[in-house]
Amino acid sequence: MRKSTKKDFVNKSLNLIFQNINHSSQTEREGCSISLGFTAASHLQIVLSKLESVAKTDMVKKSSGLMGFVKDKTGQTDAAIEKVKATVMLFYGFVTLYAPPELIVSRVEATILRSINPHFSNIKDPTVKQNLIRATELIGKALHPDHIRQSYNFSNCSDLVNHMQTYMKAEYTEMRVLALKTSTVLVKIENLEN
Repeated sequence: MRKSTKKDFVNKSLNLIFQNINHSSQTEREGCSISLGFTAASHLQIVLSKLESVAKTDMVKKSSGLMGFVKDKTGQTDAAIEKVKATVMLFYGFVTLYAPPELIVSRVEATILRSINPHFSNIKDPTVKQNLIRATELIGKALHPDHIRQSYNFSNCSDLVNHMQTYMKAEYTEMRVLALKTSTVLVKIENLEN
């Protein structure tokens, strides 16, 4: 898709990915995330638009009836929505990493972090937390001056480090190791800025 100049083909291909991915499989989640990242190298705006669309339609429970008490229209369970959320978080990480550096700096805080920031608190599913931490690490790597080849004031960096510290205090599993690794990447950026 990265080589294609046909936007219609790219849109149809993205739709196929989202329709056919098994959100319960970490392997599929990672493969599709890398695919979206490669696509973002040439079609960043199309990919970001698709991610926003998925976030609005697939990451929320749609209910019908009086005040939403009757039933969920889509048949999606909370667990299924959490799996989609985990996938989308990882998608944002790889899209940020593989997108053109000159374009991503303008989009990271306005679009990407705006989309993932609400998910840092009250995470119920450990898969969402794991993929959110991994996405944060990828975003940190994407914004490192060696990668973007320019100086960039990452104003949200300290907030992300604080989230990682919170996860390190609360977790005693591999999640703690992931959060520590991500903090290391973010602290390197912070130190370069100061």
